Amino acid sequence: MKKFAATLLALIMVLSLSACGSKADYPGKQITLICPLAAGGGSDTISRLFAAALEKELGVSVITENKPGAGAGIGLEAIAAADKDGYTIGYIPAEVTTVEAMGNATVTPENFEFICTAMKISALICVPADSEWNTLEDLIAAAKADPGAVTIGTAGVGNAYELGLRAMLKSAGIEMNIVNFSGGTAEAITAMMGGNVQCCTAGTAEALSYVNSGEFRLLCNLSAERSALFPDTPTATELGYACDGGSWGAFAAPAGTPAEVMEILRKAGETILNSEDFKATLAERGFDEYHVEAVQFKTDAQEMYGTNSAIIEEFNLSAN
Repeated sequence: MKKFAATLLALIMVLSLSACGSKADYPGKQITLICPLAAGGGSDTISRLFAAALEKELGVSVITENKPGAGAGIGLEAIAAADKDGYTIGYIPAEVTTVEAMGNATVTPENFEFICTAMKISALICVPADSEWNTLEDLIAAAKADPGAVTIGTAGVGNAYELGLRAMLKSAGIEMNIVNFSGGTAEAITAMMGGNVQCCTAGTAEALSYVNSGEFRLLCNLSAERSALFPDTPTATELGYACDGGSWGAFAAPAGTPAEVMEILRKAGETILNSEDFKATLAERGFDEYHVEAVQFKTDAQEMYGTNSAIIEEFNLSAN
């Protein structure tokens, strides 16, 4: 009987240690980080930088896999549908708040457990350096004088910059001729510099070199807060025209990933975001630092989803 009891006790201890070890074993193999946007862009750069830093933090290989298409919808759906074990995570762009309303995917922020926010890109209204408009008020006055005559380029239907712009125009009670470029912000900038549109929206990352070279003038920031990169550029909201047209990037795992795994990922993410290497790379690329607690950010992102869905519906921007 004593021998049986001792054997049973030993078995219980082994099972207990095994159960505890299953938590401590994460991560025990390679992690895949899906970037839902194309290789070579800012989001891809941030994804690869984070993957390399995460590899050092966790001691396992972390590879980046690009899955672009459908306005980031293909990659976002792949992240959301992955096994909920922490071995597939992803870069989550601001498009997660628009892809459903645009008809590009079925995911919303509710489909993810956020690890950390990564960066923020303020949306700016830019004009050539020789433009007759020096301030946002100058631009608004011109639009009021001749409704629909002012042309402004932006990066594709339903992008974060366009949504912020439309919110600002509605708040100001004015009309502009919005020209969407399928080639993105780079094409909108080229069109403006070539005189095909009079102004354009651009993110801090795209505008940085043009401002530094003196080719651009910034009229306002369409985001809710000023950018640390352009601290002297006022927000449209400050000037009395409510909007929030900035973009951002975060990292997340599929909703339902175990809490103990999320705790490990979030701790590693916090360390990475606070590293000087990561901060320096953000500044070099034209991104602002962005720190919001992960659980709170999911709530914030879901609110953005509601706001952006309403704008998309109001202006009939969805192709479906």
